[in-house]
Amino acid sequence: MEFRLKALGVVGSALLLAGCGTSTGATYAPPFELPVGPSTWDATAPSWLLHGTLHVGESSVRLGRRVDQYVLGATGAYWMRGSTLMFTSAEGATERVEDVGWGNLAVSADRSVLATVDQSRGPTDDYGTHVLQVAAFDTRTGEQLYRTPDEEPDDRADLAQRYSETMPLLHGASDDALFYDEVTIDLADGSTTEAGNDAEGVTEYAGLAETLFADGYHVGLRGRGDHRRVAATTAYGSGRLSPVRSTLFDVTYSRADAVAYDADTGERRTIDAPWRHFSLMVFSDDDTFFGLAQRIRLRHVVDSVRAQQVVSCEMPTLQCTPVSPVVRTNDATAGRWPTFLTEGGTGGQG
Repeated sequence: MEFRLKALGVVGSALLLAGCGTSTGATYAPPFELPVGPSTWDATAPSWLLHGTLHVGESSVRLGRRVDQYVLGATGAYWMRGSTLMFTSAEGATERVEDVGWGNLAVSADRSVLATVDQSRGPTDDYGTHVLQVAAFDTRTGEQLYRTPDEEPDDRADLAQRYSETMPLLHGASDDALFYDEVTIDLADGSTTEAGNDAEGVTEYAGLAETLFADGYHVGLRGRGDHRRVAATTAYGSGRLSPVRSTLFDVTYSRADAVAYDADTGERRTIDAPWRHFSLMVFSDDDTFFGLAQRIRLRHVVDSVRAQQVVSCEMPTLQCTPVSPVVRTNDATAGRWPTFLTEGGTGGQG
């Protein structure tokens, strides 16, 4: 199927300030350009980073070992080294994009839109701290689709303190919208719709319930034990519903049992994976999803995940086939940069 609305969650900011200050005629550093590569690849294929090499389906490119997070674009991978945004094309050419100040990335499920947070330009407070801006780009052309309009902060505002206490969140990007800081932003015209509250008093973004993200529809859950059902509220978003809304996953815990639930009956079904634990990654279409099969040993203090493997699973049988090598945890080699990552993940994965 064609994923037209979708994404992975990340931290963002800036519309927090919309309406708090006034527009000025001041000039600031121009927006940076988003690089794109000369050819496309299958960005919805299963991907994983292992020892600095990114594997995307049948392709592989070298990013290096200092990778904190990556997401796939139409023509290559966008990744973070500390607070610096980098790009590596499908051919393997790497370039520095910009030091954006934060390690936050999101892409639409069809990988046509990249969203990030930028604190390298724009208005500043009295202490020289830039206003955070959220920006979105077309990964096929590099065109900037949206950037938070320049708004001067309030007099005597201390942005560094404000952001450290209350960091606005970018909850996702689709090919036509951003869900950010309790506002839905229309990429076509920059218009915004303020979020409301659901029955549980939790923030509810306009359009988010109808948005199919890369890891499915984000829904609330009810039930316990061997049963789970979609809740009327979207509170906490701990459920993931498959593209055809037939199968429900509980992502409350990252190291969950290898099970899913029938969306109609709520009955538990076993995922036929190599080990007893499973972490959902993404859906590539109506019939296929990818995940991490995980071997858990709770007696290990440093990391209870002792081995993991990317698997491709079929709907509706839930039968999985390994597509990556088995990656084993070596506690002695734990360091700043992870040796194993999946798309959108940050650190702590071996």
